[in-house]
Amino acid sequence: KVDLNRICSRISKYSTASRGDILLVLDGLLSVMNESLADGESIHLGDFGSFRMVAGSKGSSTEKDFNTSLFHRAHIVFYPGTMLTDTIRNASFEKYNIPGTESKPEEGGGGSDRPEIE
Repeated sequence: KVDLNRICSRISKYSTASRGDILLVLDGLLSVMNESLADGESIHLGDFGSFRMVAGSKGSSTEKDFNTSLFHRAHIVFYPGTMLTDTIRNASFEKYNIPGTESKPEEGGGGSDRPEIE
C-alpha cells in the first residue's frame, strides 16, 4: 500500500519541489476535483485518465411518479488514460515459489498424495 505521504516523497525525488509543496498541490487538486464533480463536471487529466460522477435511477411509469427518492447513490467512475492502460497491457506475470515450500518429486512413483498404511 502506498499512501499520499509516500507518493509525495517519491515525487520529490524526481523534481525540485519538496514533499510539502507536492502535498499542497495534490491537496488543491483534490479540492478542485471535489468541487467539479459536485457541479456535475467531468475531470480529464490527460494520459492519466478521467473522472466523473454517475447516479442511476429506478424508472417510473409517468413523469408525475418520478422523484429524487428513485435515484441510486452516486459514485465516482475512473476511466484510465493511455498511461495506465499501457501499464496494464504491458504487465507480465510469473510464478513465485515461496522459499521452503517447493514441492519435491515423489519417490517410488506411487502417484497418491495419501499416506500409505502398512
